[in-house]
Amino acid sequence: MRWSISARRLLGAVLLSFLLCSYTSYELPCNGDLLIESERIALTQVGVMEVGNNKGEVAKYLSSVGLSEGYPYCAAGVYWSFSEASKKLNLSNSAIPIKRTAVANAVLNDAINRGKRVNKPITRHDLLVWKSKSSWKGHIERVIETKSKGIVKTIAFNVKLEQGEGVGIKTRYLSHPLGKLLLRGVVKFEVIDDN
Repeated sequence: MRWSISARRLLGAVLLSFLLCSYTSYELPCNGDLLIESERIALTQVGVMEVGNNKGEVAKYLSSVGLSEGYPYCAAGVYWSFSEASKKLNLSNSAIPIKRTAVANAVLNDAINRGKRVNKPITRHDLLVWKSKSSWKGHIERVIETKSKGIVKTIAFNVKLEQGEGVGIKTRYLSHPLGKLLLRGVVKFEVIDDN
């Protein structure tokens, strides 16, 4: 049986919509100023490069979660951005909405335990969490811009760049795997006013 072009397009659109909606989203409360300042601080890190394997200037991200050089730092970089923003805004560490960890999937697991499940489109500030099918390993990035048809721009810590590994801006297609990793879930933020 041959399918018409319009039938194939419809099937493709249905499949894309299924893939884009096959993850779960959990929302955590967050101070609005902290959300904006943490993004600004994260963006100042674009271009920071590793020296060796997860070493060099990236050690400050790992230090923020209690680790020394040499560990993966994607989640630590996200946490560090919130931590630095909380210091700048004179907020306590309890204002940081995410778990203090270097493990991407631990950030999502914490949001699952503490947050509320929501069905909302991906937006700026969301944290995308990918996971390997066969292990605990994963990756996390922060959305800085949404585009059309499931395409987003992210600030990414511990990623391959033209010059090596470090911190950069990435374009991600939500319907595509990230290497061998699949999008597992999204951590969203509900802006709260602490005044």
